[in-house]
Amino acid sequence: MSSLSSVLSIGRSALTASQAALQVTGNNVANVDTEGYSKQSVVLRDGAYITTQPGQLGSGVVAQEVVRAYDALTESQYVSQISTRDRWKAMHNGLTSIQSLFNESNTKGANAALSKFFADWGDLTTNPSAAATRQTMLEDSQTLFSIYRSMSDSLSQQKTQLNTAIGEDVDKLNQLAKDVADLNRKINQYQIDGVSNPNSLYDQRDAKVEAMASLVDVNVVDNGKGNYTVYTKSGQTIVDGTVPFDFAFEQGKTVRTLSAASVAASPNVQCYSDGTDSSEYTIQVLSDGAAGSGAATFRASLDGGKTWLKDKNGNEAVFAANGENGKVRVGDLDVWFGTLSDPTAATDMHTGDTFTLVPKKALYWYTTAGTPENVTPQQYPDGTDNPRRITGGALGGAFLLRDVQLGEYQDSLDAMANSMVWEVNRLHSQGAGLTNFSSVQGSYSVSDTTVALASNASGLPYFDRLQSGALSMYVYDANGKLAKDAGGNPVKAAIAFDPATGSLDDLVTAINNAFSPTYLTATVVNKQLSITGAGTYTFQFGEDTTGVLAALGVNTLFTGSNASDVAINSTVASDVNRVCAGHVGTDGLAAAGDNTTATAIKALQDKAIDFSVTGQATTSQTLGGFYDALVGRVGADTSAASYQSTYQSSLADQTKAQKLAVSGVSLDEELTNLIKFQHSYQAAAKLISTANSMFETVLGMKN
Repeated sequence: MSSLSSVLSIGRSALTASQAALQVTGNNVANVDTEGYSKQSVVLRDGAYITTQPGQLGSGVVAQEVVRAYDALTESQYVSQISTRDRWKAMHNGLTSIQSLFNESNTKGANAALSKFFADWGDLTTNPSAAATRQTMLEDSQTLFSIYRSMSDSLSQQKTQLNTAIGEDVDKLNQLAKDVADLNRKINQYQIDGVSNPNSLYDQRDAKVEAMASLVDVNVVDNGKGNYTVYTKSGQTIVDGTVPFDFAFEQGKTVRTLSAASVAASPNVQCYSDGTDSSEYTIQVLSDGAAGSGAATFRASLDGGKTWLKDKNGNEAVFAANGENGKVRVGDLDVWFGTLSDPTAATDMHTGDTFTLVPKKALYWYTTAGTPENVTPQQYPDGTDNPRRITGGALGGAFLLRDVQLGEYQDSLDAMANSMVWEVNRLHSQGAGLTNFSSVQGSYSVSDTTVALASNASGLPYFDRLQSGALSMYVYDANGKLAKDAGGNPVKAAIAFDPATGSLDDLVTAINNAFSPTYLTATVVNKQLSITGAGTYTFQFGEDTTGVLAALGVNTLFTGSNASDVAINSTVASDVNRVCAGHVGTDGLAAAGDNTTATAIKALQDKAIDFSVTGQATTSQTLGGFYDALVGRVGADTSAASYQSTYQSSLADQTKAQKLAVSGVSLDEELTNLIKFQHSYQAAAKLISTANSMFETVLGMKN
């Protein structure tokens, strides 16, 4: 039955509930500016009921638990948008700084220096013997190359800085994984279902996951309490309940997938490489055999086998497999085969053996078994992302900036320097300076003097530009006149040579067969071609349809083969008379004032030449046009990244606003609640006061 004590009890419960509600409201107001705080509220339920006369009577109110405002769907959308936003932010920030390297808005850029270089050769056509004009050309060439080297060095520094930033972000990701795992453990410890919710821990966990999403793309599976899994969208687990998983940024590893034949017969076969590249190389064996036997061949891909590298004719490139002493040039790498324990050991390979080479620092995810899995972001030639790798977050953006944009810019800059050096040297090596040679030594070395010069195992940077033909040489006496042999015939020769089958040793033999030992002698010095006149005899070079002079660096103007190492040939730099402005005629005479070579080099300014970038089709453009296209690509990439960064940031802001509409603290709402709960508290106090008066009335009746 009802009683005065029941009324007091109801008043007390109402007072307690209102006080709890006021305290939670006050806490919301206090944390209105706290990042990551979700507004909280008290869950009230009516108390137990007592069946009596006149029926069931309530016993008051119970403040059951404090819960936070939370919408899992909106939170998931926001986390996903964070990853996309920060991927493009990272790319835009990096591209903005890179764009300044290719700024051609002033008159001191690479294009201006290139134009000055060709203008100098134009001056040489009008006065080919002028020492001052020759010196000016050399100085302007050095200026151009210093710009190339500076740009290449700046791109390399950008890569180094990105690697540092990536390493720091990977450390952050691993720490966040540990933090989330620890929060899951605490949530399991402190939560009592339906009674006590560790709302602050839940808010902290959400904030940690959002920080993760800023680094990589993540998905979440929440099965309640600490049964909470965070994994990348490609499937790698970051946190599983209270267990964190590690990521490591370390030197790339070679992954083998052997055929059944190799597993049975040569399970220790391994592929090795020298060099660095922004791409990953997939090497697939096409025919059985031992390395170096000539039977084993392979092909290579830069996109995991979707497409395969092609030769200059557009056909799929097939490479001969060699051991360490016969390294094969594939793209930017020197590749060879050995065993797992010995890179120099001979080994057999079988069709279908596949090796993935990662010649750079890469991101690995370590499984519970401690096995590393390569999750480095990778973009295919069609612009799509490898779905089995990380695709979002600042790490995704940084890797794509490093490997795609920076890699392509560096490769294009190298291709420009490579083609320029070759085209100029190709003409210069067939020209004539103001003085004859008493001796000359090439600037490019072979890796093996017995390997065909046009082979990708020769070690020459321009091996693929050689062709069959003849090399003309002329010998002069002490008076500078074309020498004559005992029969009165001029001492000259057009030496037939096929670089596809002929080695440096073969070339030396061919030259010596024509002139040694009476007139001159060819030898190999430090794996370079060296030619020395006998006694007072000197010599000059004429037409070379093979290209071996330019490929070996004989009578050339430049050295190097990419933007980082291009320079003036030291022989020419120390003697301007070695600048070849003229040429030797078929009669062996170099006419005074001849400008044939100078004219040909000047014409390169408007000539379409070939540019080769590994993994891309060969293009034919002018030097200026190719560089303009590179500058345009940098600008277009930066503009696209700027647009995406702005657009994705706007979407993230909108999604965050939707999230805050649910979980954010509204001061207007909280002030309304404050008034409401204040009145509830006052009403509860009034109820207690009324019950007290009733007690006094009853006690008064006794008196």
